[in-house]
Parts: sequence; structure tokens; C-alpha cells
Amino acid sequence: MELKNARLIFWGGTLVSAAIFGWMTYDFHQQGEALAHNSKIDDRVIAGKKVWHKYNCNNCHTILGFGGYYAPDMTKAYYRLGAGNIIAIVMNPQEVYRNSFRKMPQLGVTEMEAQNLVAFLHWTADIENRQWPPQDEKYVKAARLRESHPEKLQKTDLVLGACGGCHSFANQGRDIAGDFGEIAKRITYDHDTLIRYMQNPKSVKPDSDMPPQNVSPETAGLIADFILSLR
Repeated sequence: MELKNARLIFWGGTLVSAAIFGWMTYDFHQQGEALAHNSKIDDRVIAGKKVWHKYNCNNCHTILGFGGYYAPDMTKAYYRLGAGNIIAIVMNPQEVYRNSFRKMPQLGVTEMEAQNLVAFLHWTADIENRQWPPQDEKYVKAARLRESHPEKLQKTDLVLGACGGCHSFANQGRDIAGDFGEIAKRITYDHDTLIRYMQNPKSVKPDSDMPPQNVSPETAGLIADFILSLR
């Protein structure tokens, strides 16, 4: 190949590649609202991101493909765990994981920091990232539908969408706080008491470690029906 032709190929390829890269960069920034919902980035989301960095959460957790692989991926944690459970875990991990093989250090996170972290994880969970991580997609689907159209979900999906961050059933969910099959055989609560327990655990059991669950009375009623049916 002549030197002239080699130069043409080099410069032509470089310029075409640069043009494609520039167009892709421009197109990506144009889709910020559609993909990342930039308008939802408020002061609390920014403060929550600072909390994430302050306590080096990436040392153990992964988020949006970046971080450590020791602890669970947090990209969709808002839908997998729920706001109340996230706050309880980061503020009192030694209590939440007392009977679990999984351990997390006590970092000294304040309540305000925990609330801001929830805001950050809520925003992150809504980023359109082609359903990653795939293992959490069932929680995302269940969480998004359980309040608006819970009748469209199977009972197992409904329960795991609301409770699967800590409970398990039929080999699904996380067995940190017990399997629903075993819990159903052990508890003596009636339907109404179960609903109250889900929404305000300490009002039924003062020494309970379970945080209040952000579910509507209708959803709590469906979950109570499901648990009682397992007796």
C-alpha cells in the first residue's frame, strides 16, 4: 500500500470515527430527561449522592455497573427494599441482619442522611438502563403495579414486590426476616392485626425490628390474605 493511501485511510477513519462519537455524545445528552429523568434531580437527590460517597458505599455495593461485588447491587434497591427498609438497614444494620449470614458495618448514618440516600436511590432506580440488574426486574414490576393495579399481579409477585427485600417464599426473595411459609404457621394474628403490623409494626409488637412498610391498606390486606392462606 502506498503511503498516500495509508494516510487517507488513517485520516478518513479518524474523522469518521470522531464524527460518530461526537454525534453519539450529543444524542446522549439530548436524551437526559427521557433516560435519566434529569428534572427529578433535586437537592435531596444531590444530598443523597453525597451520602453515598461519604460512607464509601461503592466499596461493597455496585450501582449502575460501578462498585464492589461483596454486597447486593443497589441500582434498583428502592423497589427491591422500599424506603422504610433502606432507612432501617443503613441506620441499624446490626439489628436488621442480626440473624442473617449477611453483615454490614455500623456506619453512623443519621436519619436525615438515610432519607436523602433514599431520595438518591429512588432517582437511580428510575433510570432507564435496559432493566439492569435483571434479577431485580421482578421487584420493579411488582412495586410499580402493586398500588395502581394489584389485581393484575399474582399473589406471590405482589408479596415479593412489597416484602421480598427481607422475606422469602417459594425460593424467591431474601430470607433475612424469615420465609412466609414458616411465618404463617407461627403467628397468631388475625387479618386486621396483620394489616396494622405491616403499616406500624411497633403498635402490635413493641420490640419488633421491622420498619413500617409503605403499602396502602388495600395492598396490606391482599398480603395479609396471602399469608393467612398459608396456614
